[in-house]
Amino acid sequence: MPIVTITLRAGRPAHHLRAIMDAVHAATVNALGVPEASRNQRLVEIAPEYLFHPQGCSQNFLTVELAAFPGRSAEQKAALYRQITDNLQQAAGIEARDVMILIQEPALENWGIKGRPANARGQTA
Repeated sequence: MPIVTITLRAGRPAHHLRAIMDAVHAATVNALGVPEASRNQRLVEIAPEYLFHPQGCSQNFLTVELAAFPGRSAEQKAALYRQITDNLQQAAGIEARDVMILIQEPALENWGIKGRPANARGQTA
């Protein structure tokens, strides 16, 4: 179960925020095989005056950061990028140009789960 953080400009209605979160989660389920019930996700809204976006992006710009156990293939990651951007377009009208995705893969000994290192537990995230 990856830890997912979505960061975006504040001011969207709650139903729009939920659609964004659902779109990203569905992509992790489909592309990475994350169990549907394994949802570890947060959404961070930043006041407009404190969130700058790259040139060429609109006010809809957002980032999706995933911390996950290492081991996914380049193909799985590419599928995840496509599915996140496709899902966000369909669910919330967010264009691919406004989506930046970062996957971080800390080594298993850098994950503490229920008081134990993940490499001692045989977990997958």
